Amino acid sequence: MRLRKPKSETAKLRAVVASLPKNVADWTPEQRREFTTQSDRATREENSVTKNVKRR
Repeated sequence: MRLRKPKSETAKLRAVVASLPKNVADWTPEQRREFTTQSDRATREENSVTKNVKRR
């Protein structure tokens, strides 16, 4: 049995972008929020930053 690798945040971001209207002006506030949240997660993953890191 082969274990499946969990989807990366970047892959999830691609799926979110694919589901959005082509014209950004047509996005609803909920769609903008979803995009922003997933984009932030993908950026943190790419930069190896965790959400719970405390800054000095």
